[in-house]
Amino acid sequence: MGRSGKMIGPMSLVWTLGVAVAAVAFMAGALNLGVAVARWTGSQVAMALFLPVSALLGIGAWMLVLAAAWRLRRNYLRRTGIAISAVVVESDLRRKYRQGPLNYDLWRVRIEAQFPHPDSGADTRVQKQYFYPQFREVKARALAERLSVGSSVPVVVHKNAALFDIPKRPVWADIW
Repeated sequence: MGRSGKMIGPMSLVWTLGVAVAAVAFMAGALNLGVAVARWTGSQVAMALFLPVSALLGIGAWMLVLAAAWRLRRNYLRRTGIAISAVVVESDLRRKYRQGPLNYDLWRVRIEAQFPHPDSGADTRVQKQYFYPQFREVKARALAERLSVGSSVPVVVHKNAALFDIPKRPVWADIW
């Protein structure tokens, strides 16, 4: 086989920059909402707790927004893309110590698969990462075993975008 190109489109950069800006704006809005609720209630307890409560609720709500964006993206690609089978050429399971929320460990599963692009026929690679909190180690290991080197994985391809057709959402930067 010759060299294979990594699949990346111009929207990946737009997505990455857009998510970073949107996350800051979303958290600012959550904090402003917390301040407004604390002022409205007039309670000293609400004033003291608005910052941690708003931050935790904002982070949780942002995760829901990212999950919804991924579902919309996945449904769009399923509708417009071509489903093919790819071969996993690289698979990695690592424990990232104290990288998660509240100093939890994270399990990172990184998968890279190769397939012939349906439009050009050129060998193409796509890579995605998946994070699991430390108490989901069994699921992380199961995904890593299921997608070990040499196994096949379903991929949906549309122009310069591809996703693994598995139910787990990748990290925020890999959604697009």
